[in-house]
Amino acid sequence: MPGPQSWHFFNFKFIMKHLLLSALLLGGTGLFAQNPSDEDVKKKAAEGNVIKDIKDTGWVRGGFFSTNISNTSFSYWAQGGTNNTSFIATASLFAIHRNSKGNQIWENYLDLAYGLMRNGTAKIDDPSNPGSRITNPFIKNEDKLVFLSKFGKKINDNLNYSVLFSLNTQMFPGYDATDVLRKNNHVSNFMAQGFGYLSVGIDYKPKKYLSLYISPITAKYTVVREQRLADMGLYGMTPATYDTTGAYLGNPAKKLTDGQTFRQELGWYVNLTFNKEIAKNISLQSRLEFFQNYQTLQPNRIDVNWQNTLNMKVNKYITVALINQMIWDYDVDTVGDEEGTQRNIQLKNFFGVGFSAKFGDKL
Repeated sequence: MPGPQSWHFFNFKFIMKHLLLSALLLGGTGLFAQNPSDEDVKKKAAEGNVIKDIKDTGWVRGGFFSTNISNTSFSYWAQGGTNNTSFIATASLFAIHRNSKGNQIWENYLDLAYGLMRNGTAKIDDPSNPGSRITNPFIKNEDKLVFLSKFGKKINDNLNYSVLFSLNTQMFPGYDATDVLRKNNHVSNFMAQGFGYLSVGIDYKPKKYLSLYISPITAKYTVVREQRLADMGLYGMTPATYDTTGAYLGNPAKKLTDGQTFRQELGWYVNLTFNKEIAKNISLQSRLEFFQNYQTLQPNRIDVNWQNTLNMKVNKYITVALINQMIWDYDVDTVGDEEGTQRNIQLKNFFGVGFSAKFGDKL
């Protein structure tokens, strides 16, 4: 039997292999294409290449792209205020394949978001060199990579047997909120933390915009690929252990065991997905996930991850976006610099106005 390190390596290779494969499939949709006009649709229809929707066989691919920018500035404003600038870009892509008989479906979804913000003026005082000025850096206020792949075999018009794989992580290093100048090490990075699910279950689709996936057999994995972060015991991992017996002589602590870099749990899982235009020019994309380890069946140990994106279209290109995410994870310490484990509901919100475009086929 392979040891723990072998299983860790196998699982990481498995995750990255499938992420790369499906990202390449999704990337082929053409990120910057615009909504097709009526003339384009007629032209494609004449060529025998009409825009597809989710019920068609073969590949159906497309998505949504948006950018939002906001800026507030003050000059001799008596009531006070702080200059601030923020930018966020989001993309939601899909690639779905139905076989020729229509009894098998492979769904792939990739959601990406990245944002920056700067509070204050472009130049600030250098805390390490009084009297000099340095550039006030932009700091990250959004960073998300969410991938979901689901393969199903038809039972009837509304039910499928399904296998699901998902990944949640970020793309770039993240720093403590107080470390504006990034003088300290980062506290997060790509796949540090990363988490997701591999499961077998039933997928119920009463409408093409609504999916309820239920799995009694689900493996949840959590990865912290950087040993330094793993040694700190972040994101619910077991921290490293140290021998501090020589500390009174000024000797550094000696590490006895490495911190945990991979954790796997077995439990039940529910995924509720909604993606629909709920009113004219207003669309809602929502994904709600529940997971519970069979070893910890108390109500407060149910992991919850709820992500929502509301897009309100002003005209063909201008959109108002509201992005919200809520996470509850009993194993995660939400205030790491306080003694003991602090458990709180994690919330993230964004509101902005900017450019947007849909492309590809109909979902």
